[in-house]
Amino acid sequence: MKASPASQARGGALLAIHLLFLMVWGFAGIGKVVSGYPAWFGDTFGKTLLAKFPGLTLSCGSLASALAACAPLDGGFLGRRAPTKLTWMLVWSLFVLVQPSSGLWLTSESTGGTQMSAFFAGTLVSLHFGGGASAPANAPR
Repeated sequence: MKASPASQARGGALLAIHLLFLMVWGFAGIGKVVSGYPAWFGDTFGKTLLAKFPGLTLSCGSLASALAACAPLDGGFLGRRAPTKLTWMLVWSLFVLVQPSSGLWLTSESTGGTQMSAFFAGTLVSLHFGGGASAPANAPR
């Protein structure tokens, strides 16, 4: 059975979401493991919990990288099954993005905080597009 153009377009968009987050979390994770934290990290987040527990940020980002690498493997973008791994990767990404976003707002870095909030919003839109947030939490199943 041949897929409709709308379902092919949706599959292409889901694949693009997979690739975007694989690139974002992959480069972020590899950069932190290879080079450590950027020089500005301590200056920016020095008075927040992020600086006190940098391993938390690294481990959360590493898990996001692993989820991003595994997400395309379930083939959810092909339309034969729900993109479950993509959904969980996007949900985890929201939690990971809360960390630096809150740190930026707490340190009055409004430009960075706004950028992180925009990235959070884009992740939330991707989650909704992927179908991961299509029903209210208290809806009967």
